[in-house]
Amino acid sequence: MRKLQILKTCIDVFWFTSLITAVFCLIFIPYMFISGETFDVPIKINGSTIVLADLFNKIILTVCIIAFYIFAFGVFKLRKLLELFRKRIIFEEQNSLLLNQIGLCFLTASILSGLSGFVYVMVKKDDVQVTLSNGFDSFLFTASIGLFFMVLSEVFKIAKKATQENDLTI
Repeated sequence: MRKLQILKTCIDVFWFTSLITAVFCLIFIPYMFISGETFDVPIKINGSTIVLADLFNKIILTVCIIAFYIFAFGVFKLRKLLELFRKRIIFEEQNSLLLNQIGLCFLTASILSGLSGFVYVMVKKDDVQVTLSNGFDSFLFTASIGLFFMVLSEVFKIAKKATQENDLTI
């Protein structure tokens, strides 16, 4: 249970820092579209530096921020799941539902982020280079984590059914 508490603490820290970032983004996005000025501050997303000079770059940044919100919502669901685990509520329908929702959030955020970076590179860059990253910000890694949570959801459904069948045997 000590590891569960450490994981919950790490997820809580990430969640609260995400809330601060989310509030900043809620203020920044409308300002970015309403004001006609260009922002000289380059923003680096998925290895591509985006300068907010035109509408296309602002839309790409907005899609990346939406992906961040979806990912943060998945982390919110993960916090709920860890709280249920802490209370020793393990093989319930709610757990498998939460695991599936977490996986969908992570997978959707990964796809949105990856596609926006890909579209930006294809439209804005003259020299297109294919690079495979193997870090934690890799599309394959985050998509795999999302799929892992979805598979874990199915495993929990099977385990719940097995425990119900086990309870019925004498």
